[in-house]
Amino acid sequence: MSAVTHTVVLPGRPTLLEAALLALSRTAAGLAEKRMRRRARAVEAEPTRRAGRAASAAMSADAARYLLPR
Repeated sequence: MSAVTHTVVLPGRPTLLEAALLALSRTAAGLAEKRMRRRARAVEAEPTRRAGRAASAAMSADAARYLLPR
């Protein structure tokens, strides 16, 4: 995934307000990208997680067979 970036050209040095807004914008973009990456990993891991839960449920349902004396 790649984020779309915009270059802002400011004449001279940015004012304190402009610098704060730019920093806030960079922070928000970074957080949004982290959130998107986390969601993408969760979507990719879902089939494996479901398979693991199904196997666990099957073993739990079959536990009596293993626990009863033979």
